[in-house]
Amino acid sequence: MIGGDSLMNEKEVVFKGVVVNCIYNSESFKVYAVDVDKEKYPTIKLTKYSNATVSGNLHELGSGVEYNITAIEEKGKYGYGYKVVNIKRDKPSTSLDIKIFLSEILTPKQADVLYDAYPDIVDRVINNDIDDIDLNKTKGIKEYTFSIIKEKIIENFVLVELVSEFQGLLSLSMVKKLYEKYPSVKKVRSELKLNPYKCLCGLSGVGFKTADSLLLDVDNVSKENIKKGLKPIIEFEFDLRTSEQRCLACVLYLLDENENDGHTKMSLIELKQQCDKLVPACSQYFTDVIKDDSVFYDKGATVAALNSTYETEKYIADSISEGLKSNWVWDYDCEQYRMIDDIPLSDEQMNALYNLCKYNISILNGNAGSGKSFATQSIVKLLRDNNKSFRLMCPTGKASKVLSAYTKEDATTIHRGLGYIPPNVWSYNKEEKLMCDVLIIDEFSMVDIFLFKRVIDAIDFSKTKLLIIGDNAQLPSVSCGNLLHDFMQSKIIPTTTLTKIFRYGEGGLMKVATDVRNSKAYLNKDNIKLGTYFGTNQDYAFINVDQSVLVKNVVALYKKLLAQEYTVEDIQVLTSYNKGEYGTIKLNNHLQRVANKNYGSDGLKHGEVTYYKGDLVIQKVNNYKAKLYVDDGLFILDKDEEETFIANGETGTIIETGQHEMIIDFDGVKVIYTRDDLNGVGLGYSISTHKSQGGSSKVIIFLTPKAHTYMLNSNLIYVGLTRMKEKCFHLGDVNTLNRAIKKKENFDRRTFMKNFLINIQ
Repeated sequence: MIGGDSLMNEKEVVFKGVVVNCIYNSESFKVYAVDVDKEKYPTIKLTKYSNATVSGNLHELGSGVEYNITAIEEKGKYGYGYKVVNIKRDKPSTSLDIKIFLSEILTPKQADVLYDAYPDIVDRVINNDIDDIDLNKTKGIKEYTFSIIKEKIIENFVLVELVSEFQGLLSLSMVKKLYEKYPSVKKVRSELKLNPYKCLCGLSGVGFKTADSLLLDVDNVSKENIKKGLKPIIEFEFDLRTSEQRCLACVLYLLDENENDGHTKMSLIELKQQCDKLVPACSQYFTDVIKDDSVFYDKGATVAALNSTYETEKYIADSISEGLKSNWVWDYDCEQYRMIDDIPLSDEQMNALYNLCKYNISILNGNAGSGKSFATQSIVKLLRDNNKSFRLMCPTGKASKVLSAYTKEDATTIHRGLGYIPPNVWSYNKEEKLMCDVLIIDEFSMVDIFLFKRVIDAIDFSKTKLLIIGDNAQLPSVSCGNLLHDFMQSKIIPTTTLTKIFRYGEGGLMKVATDVRNSKAYLNKDNIKLGTYFGTNQDYAFINVDQSVLVKNVVALYKKLLAQEYTVEDIQVLTSYNKGEYGTIKLNNHLQRVANKNYGSDGLKHGEVTYYKGDLVIQKVNNYKAKLYVDDGLFILDKDEEETFIANGETGTIIETGQHEMIIDFDGVKVIYTRDDLNGVGLGYSISTHKSQGGSSKVIIFLTPKAHTYMLNSNLIYVGLTRMKEKCFHLGDVNTLNRAIKKKENFDRRTFMKNFLINIQ
C-alpha cells in the first residue's frame, strides 16, 4: 500500500476528495487535508476544519485536484484520519484537462508551449514514447524542467497503478525506485518474477530483511489469490522461502552489514551461523552460494568477503608495493626549510621532509598540537622553491578548507581533485593520470578503500610521489577499511610520527585534548565551578551542567557569542547523536531561531524543518547528481543536465527559497535542491562530532550529556575538542566525561590490507 504496512485484513473505505493543502511533507510520509462531499460519503469523519485528513507514503498531490481514495480509517492523537491504501486521479483526457494538469507543474505560458508542441504529452510519457521529443520546439522548457514533468506524470498515472497492482504491498517510494531502475512496467514485472531478490535488494535503501518480508508477503497473497480464483500479483517459478536465490541474497546482505561495521572480511563460521539463524529454510544452499562470483571465500583461512571489496583491497596493496619499488630520490638541502615563521621545526618534523625526498610513498602521522601543519607548510615551501608541482586533497570539503587555510594553497576534495563527474566518470583514472610531482592527502584516516582505489588509479608512481597525512587517534572512515592504521601497522611505508605536543605546557585545550587521547582524566568534580577555564590563554572552558537545562544553556551561550564579535559561520555546536533531546535535530531547531534573522519569513517546509534564506545546512549523504545553478537573474534555470558532486559533510548556505526548491551555495558551488534532494540535507548550526572530523571553527560548543554515555569515548571526545581554532566551550557532566575518557573506540577492523602488504614484501 502507499501508506506502509499491509492492511489487507482491515476494513477499507473508498471515497473521493479534493486536496486543500499539505499539512506535513517528508520523503516517506505526507499528510493532506481534503474536502469531501458529506452527502455522497456520510460515513467519512471530518476534522474541526470541516475536511478529512489522508496520510501515507504519498506522491505530491495537486492542490484543488480531485482524487479517488482507498484508505483505512484510524484514530490518532489529533482525531480521526485515513491511512491511504491507494490514491489516484483520473487521467486528463480533454485539452482543457491536460493544460490544467500541466499548469500544476509549469507556468501557464510553459504549459501552453508544451501542449501546442505535444498535445499528447501525457500519453507519450505513460507509454515511454518520448525518444523523438525535440525540446528545441518548447521554448522555456529544457532537460531539467522536462524531467520534472516526466516525474509528475509517472507518479500520477503509472506508479499508482503499479501500487494498486501489487495490492498495496509495495510502497510508492519502492515502486518509484523500481521504475527508475527498470523504466517500463513490463520490465518491472519481469525482473520481479525472475530475479526477485536481486531486483529488490539492489534498490537504494532496501535491505535484505525488508525485501525478504515484502517478497514473502507478495508470494503468500498471490497464492491466496489463486485459491480464490483471482489473478496472482506475481506467480513465482520457484518456492521463495526455500530458494537458493534467497540464501544468496542473505549472504550478500550479511557481508554488506559486516562492511557497514567497518570490516572488509568476515569469519566463514560466523557468516554460516548468521545465515542459519536468519533464513533456516534455505540455509542448506550456503555451501553453494559462497561459490558465487559475487563472493570471495578462503576455506583455509575460513574468511569470506564481497568479491569486489576483496579485489579492491588487493589492488591497493599491489599498487602500494609497486609504488615503493619504483623509488626515486630528490637530493635537496632540507635543512634550509627548518624555519617556518621564525619557529624552528623539530627533528621529528624534519624527518617528514627527508622521507618525502627519499621515498615515493610516505606517511606523516601526528596528534593535534604536534606540528603537522608546520611540517606540511615546510614541505610546500620546499616543493615551491624547487619547482615541483603538487596537488593538495582531502576526503571532505571541511578538511580541504582547513588545509588550504594553513598552507595558503588551493586544496580540494578528493572527488573534485580527481575530476569526478556524476554519475560515475573520473577524469583522472588508469588512462589519464594526475600530472604532478607530489600528491598530498590530508585527514587520511577518513579515506575508505573505495575512494582510495580511485586515487591509486590516478597516480603514476614513476612520476608522482604520494604523501599521506593523518592522525591515528582520530576516528576511522565511515565506510569499510582502516587504511591509515593498516599502512602504519604493516611497517612497510616510511612513516614519521610526531610525538611532542608543543602547547601542552600552556595547560589549555592542547593539554586537555592530549590527556583525553591518553585516557587521562583532567576534571575533579570538587574543583569544577559553573564555568572553569583552563590554560594561560583560557582557550578551553568546561561547564558542568545538568542535562535538564543543557539546551537552554547552549542557546544562551550561542546568543552571547553572536552578540560579541562572532558570526554564525564562526560557531559550531557538536553533539554525539542526531536524534534525541540533545541531538543535532532538536538543537538545530532551537539555534535556527537565534541564528537566522529570516526565521519566520517565507520558507520551504520539509518534514519537521522549515528552511529560510540564510540558513546554514549540511549535506548528510553523498549527492552524486546535484543540479548546478547558473545565476542569470532567474530563480529556476534549465541547466541541460549539468550536475556536480556534493560530498557527505559539506556545509553550505541557503541563498534563496521557492515554493518547491531552494538554491544552496556550497563554498562557491551553487546548486538547486528540490524537496527530494532535501532528504539528504539538514540544518548545520549543530552537527554530529563524527561529521565534524577534518573541519574546524573559531568557536566550538561541545556537548557530552549523561544521555550520550553509550556513544562517548576518548576518541570521539578528542575529535570534538580539537575542532576549535580559538575557543572551546565544553558543556556536560563531570562523571559522564571521566568515565568516557577511560573508554577507547575499537579501531580493530577486520581487513585484508595489513597481511597483503606484509606478504607482498
